Amino acid sequence: MASIVITLDKHKFVGGLFWQSLSKPRELNREAADLGRKIDSDLMVIRMDHTTAQAGFAQSREGTRRGMYSLAAVVSKTLAIEGAFYDGEQQPVHNWLGAFKLPEGNWIYFAVRDANFLPNGDFVGSKEEVLDRLHNDYALGGWNVVLGEEELKSFGFHNFQPRDIRSFIPQRADGSLRIHKWWGLRQIGGRPSWLPMAAGVAALAALSLAGAWGWQLYQQKQQEREREIAMQQARERILREASAAARPWSKRVAPAMLVRACQKQFVHPTAGGWLLESYSCTQDQQTYLWKRGSSSIAMLREQLPEAQVDASGEHASYVRALKPGNPQNEELQDQRQAMEQVLSRLQMMGVPMKVVAAPALQLQNGEQQWQPNWRSYLFKLNAAGMEPQEIAGILNRPGVRVDKVLYQGSEWIMEGTIYAK
Repeated sequence: MASIVITLDKHKFVGGLFWQSLSKPRELNREAADLGRKIDSDLMVIRMDHTTAQAGFAQSREGTRRGMYSLAAVVSKTLAIEGAFYDGEQQPVHNWLGAFKLPEGNWIYFAVRDANFLPNGDFVGSKEEVLDRLHNDYALGGWNVVLGEEELKSFGFHNFQPRDIRSFIPQRADGSLRIHKWWGLRQIGGRPSWLPMAAGVAALAALSLAGAWGWQLYQQKQQEREREIAMQQARERILREASAAARPWSKRVAPAMLVRACQKQFVHPTAGGWLLESYSCTQDQQTYLWKRGSSSIAMLREQLPEAQVDASGEHASYVRALKPGNPQNEELQDQRQAMEQVLSRLQMMGVPMKVVAAPALQLQNGEQQWQPNWRSYLFKLNAAGMEPQEIAGILNRPGVRVDKVLYQGSEWIMEGTIYAK
């Protein structure tokens, strides 16, 4: 853990907390305090958004103090309340990345998956360090939106929304910050509730045998040993989570399965006589975008009451969840075999495919560092008049995933990732 103190309008905020999920709704404070002691932290804050609960931990020896406010807690609560605009509408956002400039010259980075901060998803560093983390995590895919400074727009992140860090903090009418006490770090004190009752019996025995000094020495050694065990368990947990996150293809269905589901569910191309602008389909949902043409809102509502119409009445959207099937977790091929088999087949059929290497992934927490034994390559292609299922059959190889299928202007476009050793 390496927390950093940040000053905004004379208020002390902190970034770089170590986040862990909580699982006992009725005992959040106790569970968080016990976990904090296990990882040698003496300060904590609890956040609850989207029915999830997490605790962020810090250490006072790093300069953090009780009462300082967690920037991560502020930003996540604002997003939980506001949501974000993506896939044609304002809606809850559970998977997002953020990179923001701080007054002191550093940057702060956030990574949230399934409404939970990743253990190391609250990070403060130089601009170069933050952008490196941003690109590495972005390559994993599956993010709803990317939020950050206007200057990041040129990187071409999908669903990018320019915002600065102050825009997430509530403000009074005069522009001053409106602070909420629950953002503040609390002291972790007292004895851990997980210490066994046997410790009391051992204390009496040790006291009677060796006296107060002997018991104090014994207790100190026991605490050091428990701290070492707890820290090792925390490290192992981080690495397990990193390992699970490091096989992103295992959470996505094969290309043929996704394309088949996308085409099968493509049932509203001209809803209510409106003209289709685009139809996009991902591993999680499908999205229609229409323009009115010579039709009317009433005709659209008659067929699709759930459609969203913009304020002008000229454009509409419709988003629904998609469950294309069961994900696969196959073993990867080497880079040459994975790339050349796909590229060669498509070249023979006259289908150009643009491929770029994604930044290398690296996860690090303190002295624990992990790097995957695979690389990822982003691709995009136009079906060029061929049946999408035929293209999907070519792509249906180990480690190849289609992340998005787009129908626009009578053409099918596919974007995805090739994972290889």
